[in-house]
Amino acid sequence: MHVEFLLEEESAEAALRVLGPRLLPNCTFQFIPHQGKDDLLKRLPGRLKTYARRLPTEPELRVVVLMDADANCRARKQTLERLVAEAGITTKTAAAAGQPFQVITRLAVTELEAWFLGDPDAIQAAYSRVHPNHFKGIHTVPDEIPDAWETLWRVLQRANLYPTGKAKVEWAETIAPHLDPARNTSASFRGFCAGLGALR
Repeated sequence: MHVEFLLEEESAEAALRVLGPRLLPNCTFQFIPHQGKDDLLKRLPGRLKTYARRLPTEPELRVVVLMDADANCRARKQTLERLVAEAGITTKTAAAAGQPFQVITRLAVTELEAWFLGDPDAIQAAYSRVHPNHFKGIHTVPDEIPDAWETLWRVLQRANLYPTGKAKVEWAETIAPHLDPARNTSASFRGFCAGLGALR
């Protein structure tokens, strides 16, 4: 199976370069990052038209569209599903029971960094200077944190890391190897993992 990921930004690519082979062993991958949500949504119709031509002749091809939900999860999901449907492609969400599909759309709620905050052990494994007390006061439901990347940055700053600026790609590269889907409390991360598993 060959999986192509259409992604909002480079930090998602950095995380999935690690997570993809772990979650889907013995597969090949292509990662296509964009310059933010607007760029992804602008280019998505054209890319989906290309996939609509490729998918019938490439039975091993699967496509994953991943975007941050930000503040409007339902609207983001509807937008992605509508764009895929307009290209004449059936997603896992739209497929009837037993109907085959080759495309899934998924959201990181509210942002990719919520997936990291859902696994404090992974953050501590990635950064030995981060201790449990650095998470004090943080919302216990990571998908409900409205400012996930800023929250992660605050945790790291409490450990005297990254005092002067964010490093979202580096955070993803460093934390993703330690993420454990079984203990992660982010529902959107678990949903993403389950969606990948359903692609087989």
